[in-house]
Amino acid sequence: MANDATRSVAVFVVWSSQLGAQEKNVGEATTLIPDRRVSNFWDSSLVVGTAFSRAANRSEPAWDVYMLFGPNASWPATGVPTPAWWEHQLSGLPPELRLDPRRFAAKARALERDLR
Repeated sequence: MANDATRSVAVFVVWSSQLGAQEKNVGEATTLIPDRRVSNFWDSSLVVGTAFSRAANRSEPAWDVYMLFGPNASWPATGVPTPAWWEHQLSGLPPELRLDPRRFAAKARALERDLR
């Protein structure tokens, strides 16, 4: 992600305990995405990953999943909205949606263009 002044974009990074991560690791991990538009959260109970597991057609909590939502995404009272685009780095999910940073960035830029 380019570190720019685009205020029409918000980035939410949810850190969770897969692979032994702990809340104390979040501070250092936040340096991986040095952009002022990023808000970081710790999810010790895997609430977010569980909610988004349905969007990823996964029975286990989703993690290493990257999702884009358009400006009109509707957050229902229960569940989560369907992402405009998503990619992953997990086994057992569609290989055609495996994270491709260039493709993901292009999808994000296209959504941002729609805001103008």
